[in-house]
Amino acid sequence: MKKLKNIITILLFLNSALFSQSSKPTFETGIKALRAQFIPFEYSRDKTDAIPLWGYKVNDLRSNTKTINPFFFIYKNLDKGFGLEFEYSKIQLERANYDIDNIYRVNNTTQYDRYKEYLRNNERNDYKLNFFFYLSPAIKEYFAIGGGIRKIDRIRNSSKDNFTAEEKIIALGPQIVLKSKIPITDQLSLNFGLDLYHAQGKRDYYYLDSNLYYFPSGAASTLTSIKGNGQTKGVFQGYEANISLKYNFLENFNLAFGYNYNYSYFKYEDLNDSIYSYSSFRNTFGYENSKLSNGKEIIRGFYISASTVF
Repeated sequence: MKKLKNIITILLFLNSALFSQSSKPTFETGIKALRAQFIPFEYSRDKTDAIPLWGYKVNDLRSNTKTINPFFFIYKNLDKGFGLEFEYSKIQLERANYDIDNIYRVNNTTQYDRYKEYLRNNERNDYKLNFFFYLSPAIKEYFAIGGGIRKIDRIRNSSKDNFTAEEKIIALGPQIVLKSKIPITDQLSLNFGLDLYHAQGKRDYYYLDSNLYYFPSGAASTLTSIKGNGQTKGVFQGYEANISLKYNFLENFNLAFGYNYNYSYFKYEDLNDSIYSYSSFRNTFGYENSKLSNGKEIIRGFYISASTVF
């Protein structure tokens, strides 16, 4: 019995010594190879708008998967109970497309068409800067909570022949940060991260489409121009979730395999574009205001990462 008490005393002493040891601050920097699938809000909006329509179907998006390379750095000071992280990612899509099936009736005869629709070029840049706190030195990195800033630069554009269009949104806003690191062995750990964000910013839009037609009797032209009102905002409300298995080797190097899911619901505020048109066929002018529905935007995929700890 006395021997057992001595063993328990020694274990308690060693445990106390372990948690009282000073942990020096660390700085980790690395890069990811993320096989990302990008679903832009304009595609999800088109698909959602098509669902209630009979005989009109929007099929799955193609050419929307790409390998991107987000980079990051993380500063941790466990003695003082706080950390800091920054991450930047960029994804671009060119010529993403989908098929549209259309069933309709002409002269009491059912007709079927399938045609390919191309999205405009899509680009999204995500910047995030987070500051987080470890709640208790006793549980080390098991749980941390904090806040941060997210910046989203969103661009859609297209240019061909006599057609040019570009939409640019620079959105900025706060986010709530939750993090957890669960050790499995001395070198292996399971890591979780969740950012809840709201970002909004000014939207700039330009659109010009002109066409010239030639007939035996002469030429005719059409012109369409869309002008934004300058007060429109783009709003992203969403979350970014991350889970990874990280392996530390040679003390200062890490390899990780994980999955990242970035979801946002996009909407316009104060949208009121002015559409101007002219046709020389009948020498007519037209004017109307445009209204666009909202849509979800998703970037998701598996990744591997390599990092160095200083």
